[in-house]
Amino acid sequence: MKNNLSEIDLLQTNEGLVERAKSFVSKLRERACETEELRRVPEDVIAAMKDEGLFKILRPKRYGGHQANIRTYLDCLVEISRGCGSTGWVYSLCNIRELMIAESFSEKTHQEIYGQGTDVVFAGVFEPREISVRRVDGGYYIDQGKWMFCSGSVHATWGYFGMPIVDEAGVIVDQGLITLPFKDIEIGDDWHTLGMRGTSSHSVIIKDTFIPDHRCVSLSEAKNGNFQSKHLRDESLYNTALFPALNLSLSAPALGIARAALDLFMERLPNRRISYTFYNKQIEAPVTHLQLSEASLKIDSAAMHFYRVADELDAFAESGKYMDVKTRVKVNGDMGIAVEYCKEALDILIGASGGSYIYDGNPLQRVFRDFWSMYVHGAILPSSQLETYGRSLCGLEPNKDFL
Repeated sequence: MKNNLSEIDLLQTNEGLVERAKSFVSKLRERACETEELRRVPEDVIAAMKDEGLFKILRPKRYGGHQANIRTYLDCLVEISRGCGSTGWVYSLCNIRELMIAESFSEKTHQEIYGQGTDVVFAGVFEPREISVRRVDGGYYIDQGKWMFCSGSVHATWGYFGMPIVDEAGVIVDQGLITLPFKDIEIGDDWHTLGMRGTSSHSVIIKDTFIPDHRCVSLSEAKNGNFQSKHLRDESLYNTALFPALNLSLSAPALGIARAALDLFMERLPNRRISYTFYNKQIEAPVTHLQLSEASLKIDSAAMHFYRVADELDAFAESGKYMDVKTRVKVNGDMGIAVEYCKEALDILIGASGGSYIYDGNPLQRVFRDFWSMYVHGAILPSSQLETYGRSLCGLEPNKDFL
C-alpha cells in the first residue's frame, strides 16, 4: 500500500496537526461552559478548527485532505477532548465519517460530495429507530425514517446513515449504508441531557427522499473490507478496518476527558485541605499520593491500550491485509478495558476532590457528567466489549454485529 506523501513529509504533517490540536486545549476549556449552554459547539470554534485543517485529517488528499494515519487522528481527538468533552466528541465523529465515506463509497459518490468545492462536514447514525423504505427504479425511496443521537448534526453538510436494504417485495435482504446532503434532512431539537450537552446529538428525520443506488452500499460487505472505493484501493489509510475505527472514535474521547480531570485536580491541589482531618494541605497527605499515583497510572494504562489499537489499525492498513475478525474482537477488548480504566481513574479523582465538585461552576462536574454520558453508549460499553473478547478467548463466536 502507498501514501501520496514521502515518509518525512507525512511525519511532519502529522506532527503539525497534533500541535495544532494541542493549541486548542486552553481555548476550548474557556468556552466549555458556553458550549454546554448553547447545546452545540460555537460556530467560531468550528471555523477556527477548520482553518487549521483539523476537520480534514482523514480525508483523501485528492479531495483536499491530509490523509493522515489513525495514530495522528487519535492524538488530535484526545487533545480536543482534553479541552472540552462535547467538542472532542463532535470532532472525533465528524472526522471518522471522512474515513467511512472514503472507504465505503465509489468515486462517483465522492465527486458528488467533494466536487462542488463547498465545505464538507459529516454526521450520521448507523441504526434507525424507525424506517419505511421501498426499492424503486434506480435506488431506494425513504417514506420516513428516524435516527436518534446524531452528534454534530447542526454542523453537518452530508449525512451517513444505516438503512435496511429491501427488494421489490419489501423483504430485507441486507443492511446498508447511505449518504445524502443534510439539506434533505430534518433536525429535531431534543438534545436535553445530563452531559455531552454541547454535541447537538439531536434526532434526525428523513422523509420522502430518493437515495440513488450509487449512494447506498452494503454494510455487511463494507465491514469486511469489500469497499466500493476502487479508486482508493492503493491508499493504505482506506484499508483501515471500518468498525474498529468507528469504535475508537467513540471510546477514545474518554482518554482526553480523563486527562482533563487529572489536569483540573492538579490545578486545585496546592490550595486544598482535607476537611475534618488534620491535613491542612491535601498535597502532603499519604492518601493523596496513593490516589494520585493510581489515577495517573490508570490513565497511562488506558493510553497504552488505545495507542496499541491505533498502531494495529495502521499496521494492518499499511500491509494491505484487512484486519481479521479475531483481531477486531481483540482491539475492541483493548478499547473496552481502556474506557474502564478511565472511569476508575475519574472515580478516584472525584472521590479525592471533596464536595465542591458538585457546584455547577466547578469544571470537574462537567467532566464527570460528560464522561458518564459517553460511558453508557451501547457501542462502547466496556462490559459488552469485554464479554465479546472473553467469548473469543473461550473459542465461541462473537455475539455482536458491529466488529
